[in-house]
Amino acid sequence: MASSRAHPRRHIAVFNVPQHGHVNPTLAVVSELVGRGWRVSYATTEAFAPQVRAAGATPVLHRDLHQGVEAPEDMAEGARQAAEQAIGTAPELSAAFASDRPDAVLYDVYAWAGAMLAAAWRVPSIRLSPTHLPFQGMTEEFYGHQNVSRIPGFPRLAAALASHGIADPAAFLMAPGKAIAFFPEAFQYRPDTVLVPDRSFVGPALADRSFQGDWQPPKDGRPVLLVSLGTQFNRRPDFYRACVAAFRDLPLHVVMSLGDVAPGELGPLPDAIETHATVPQLSVLPHAHAFVTHGGMGSVMESLAHGVPMVAVPQMAEQRVNADQIARLGLGIHLPREHADADALREAVRHVSTSHALRERVDAMRRTVLAAGGAPAAADAIEKYLIDEAGSAV
Repeated sequence: MASSRAHPRRHIAVFNVPQHGHVNPTLAVVSELVGRGWRVSYATTEAFAPQVRAAGATPVLHRDLHQGVEAPEDMAEGARQAAEQAIGTAPELSAAFASDRPDAVLYDVYAWAGAMLAAAWRVPSIRLSPTHLPFQGMTEEFYGHQNVSRIPGFPRLAAALASHGIADPAAFLMAPGKAIAFFPEAFQYRPDTVLVPDRSFVGPALADRSFQGDWQPPKDGRPVLLVSLGTQFNRRPDFYRACVAAFRDLPLHVVMSLGDVAPGELGPLPDAIETHATVPQLSVLPHAHAFVTHGGMGSVMESLAHGVPMVAVPQMAEQRVNADQIARLGLGIHLPREHADADALREAVRHVSTSHALRERVDAMRRTVLAAGGAPAAADAIEKYLIDEAGSAV
């Protein structure tokens, strides 16, 4: 439904990092804003331009300085790479917007070029967060350092932020003025210690992803088990072989996303195990009985939005926090990857598939996730913030 508010500003620029887990949550929000009459420019790489166009935004292309480089499991190293990307692409993005400056900026939690340019242009900015909002102790939990200033790459990033008008870079990184989180507050880690003063928990903003293809369930009626380690840390042939050993003799239809791993590396497969390089997850989850997942926030929210219990096998720190939340809230099992052999995987899937109490908790969280509002709630929060900002500037 289009907003009845009068928009004081009409052009929004979105800045993101070139990763599916960061881009996907924003696409439905872009479509919602476009439907409400906003013009949206989206800074991205060529790889994501088709999805951005399909959502109704105009791609503003920039380089991917780490194209072809596997994302590091160490989040401190990932933050350093994100800082390099922001610093390296800020000049070309500044030039790209020179004759068409936006009235407001939405920027991903790691898309710091957007924050820099918003500060330099003196326009309102809102952080878009596909993962937990900053909380007390986050730098140690995620990055292995007690202070943000000790994270590799911080001094250079801080200097770049300061040069664009952000006076206290450390405070800005850990406590931005406004943020929109693509999950419900009930899933936020340590919610009582969140450092963002003005935040909106809108839940997952699910969009049409027909560009990813379609999938149909088997006609034999077997329960469907989805197995995926996401799009980044998925070259794990030993893990997939353990899954084949765990599930090949069970009365399940298994859909496995292998990334760059060739099916031939897994040995002979029974008919009830189908493999793909990538899977249209939103087409499979409505039919899934359980989900063996890496625990990325996007996958977790998509699973909960469809009421699917999880076995989380995290591959890095942020995913371990999500897996801990899944276990703590009784929505599934956290199975550390070093323990994810065939026996443990089989038992974990059996438990999440048969536990009535767990299913009730998943159903309750599903209602919470859907009630958070998704893309319309995100657009409402963005409009309210921009209108309030316009009023305070008068």
